[in-house]
Amino acid sequence: MSSRSALVAALFGVCGAAAAQSNTSPGLDLRLHDTWSIAAFQRAGTYPNGVSAIGAWTTCCNPGSVAIQFQAAMNPNHGFIHYIVAREDAGRLEQISGWSYVKHTFGSNNNNSTCGSCAGPGRFSWVEVGCSDTYANSQAVDHFNLGPPEEIDPWLGIWVPQCSYFDHGDPVVGPSQACDSVRSLTHSQATVLNQTVNHQVQVHDADLATPGANYYWQAGYLVPMEGDATRTDNIGSRQFFPSWSGSGWNMSDGASMLPGTILQRWNGAVITSNTNGNDDGRCYVAVKVTGPTNGLYHYEYAIHNRDNNRGIGAFHLPVCPDAQVSGIGFRDIDQDPLNEWVGAKVGSEIVWSTVGNPLRWNCLFNFWFDSDAAPVASSSLGLDQFDIGPGALSFNVPGTAPLGLYHENLGPGCSSAAPPVLFASGSPQRATIGNASYVLRSANNPANAVVGFVLTTAPGATQLGGGCVLYSASWAGLLDPFMTSADASGAATMPLPIPNSTAFEGIDLDFQAANIRSGGAYLGTFDLSNGLRVRIGSLITSCP
Repeated sequence: MSSRSALVAALFGVCGAAAAQSNTSPGLDLRLHDTWSIAAFQRAGTYPNGVSAIGAWTTCCNPGSVAIQFQAAMNPNHGFIHYIVAREDAGRLEQISGWSYVKHTFGSNNNNSTCGSCAGPGRFSWVEVGCSDTYANSQAVDHFNLGPPEEIDPWLGIWVPQCSYFDHGDPVVGPSQACDSVRSLTHSQATVLNQTVNHQVQVHDADLATPGANYYWQAGYLVPMEGDATRTDNIGSRQFFPSWSGSGWNMSDGASMLPGTILQRWNGAVITSNTNGNDDGRCYVAVKVTGPTNGLYHYEYAIHNRDNNRGIGAFHLPVCPDAQVSGIGFRDIDQDPLNEWVGAKVGSEIVWSTVGNPLRWNCLFNFWFDSDAAPVASSSLGLDQFDIGPGALSFNVPGTAPLGLYHENLGPGCSSAAPPVLFASGSPQRATIGNASYVLRSANNPANAVVGFVLTTAPGATQLGGGCVLYSASWAGLLDPFMTSADASGAATMPLPIPNSTAFEGIDLDFQAANIRSGGAYLGTFDLSNGLRVRIGSLITSCP
């Protein structure tokens, strides 16, 4: 176990005794019944460089055994409605709305619902057992009850009215009134603010105008004292279809709402989640792996922070130490290129981290890279908390990581142009016992060039001229090459059927390819590919 893993395990052991969040109320349960009628409201700027405020209707209901308070601010005992807009495009699901203000609930109509038997109107400031309440899409963009998300502890559902945005007003009132726990944000101030898009769910024109993309709206409720076990149905998403009318965005709803994290809308993704014990909230991690293409898998991750209060400041992904990793990327939800997370392969991890731009609650960030290591299940996708406690410094989420290194890259090739590359193909694209379709492929050769594949019996490396390396301890260790010709695209193939015999389990073979090119890097005649170690066997479950 690494020192980091040992620290995490030790901290979990200390903080894992509680049964749930410290303020959980037994029997309290809220459910998002639906979100619909997604619509655009105020705008700023000129198309296609403008931004629009978006809202939608939401209905919640109470399937629990106790009433839920929806007291109006400045009473802190009420719910908070939060929103995300996401786009699926080119194999990635990403948030295209900012970290918008949340809706503070202020009362309930207590209508009939599918959550149980609603006895009647009941108390306006409570969602009674079995009853429902609805907020209109126009209310989702009304500044009078929109407040900053950073004022709320989403894990405990705590909001402190004193010195809050509502206490300060907008513009801010005098010092004697700004922290007196009396509401200073008035309807008059909100009327002025409602002519802007300052605090609402904002989406840029360019993000809504991507041809062929799929668009999704997520809404969610957060209420004080609800336990993690009943929060899964607090959020849900609905697809919508935006179209530019010439003066604004028209939105049409898709099919019925899908309960749960918006990451479920990501076609082909696998989703897992965890909390920081009982001390902080839940994050969902989704991964989608495609390929391999020319020996490389493409990994896409998205992390949705549902209600983790301390925020996420680093993402640790285990990787085989000898795996090749390239094209590391990141996307957050703002337009600031100066606060991007930094990603790098460090030993047996790929780590993304930030010094001032954490993944806060009700947001999702994207991470991606390419690797020659295949996807394997892991329990050690690590999330570091950004803010100081309570709770562990880090927690793990199970998921998929590049831990199946069935082919080791021994080093780079050389060429007077782009070096040829050597990788595996077949079905499957690994040397499992009895895989008759297994082949080695070399790409980036000149069209129709003569290509030779060589196997060494003496693993090692020999330095050659022209910056080239022979991935063999000596020339004498090379077996006679398999000679063939590249096709018009520069690809050449060497069949390498694996015998159906367990006697080959665990054998490693080192290969390299060379092409004949006028002006090649070696002796002015040859270009050499990277070296490739083929790990033969069906029982390989770990890094070399």
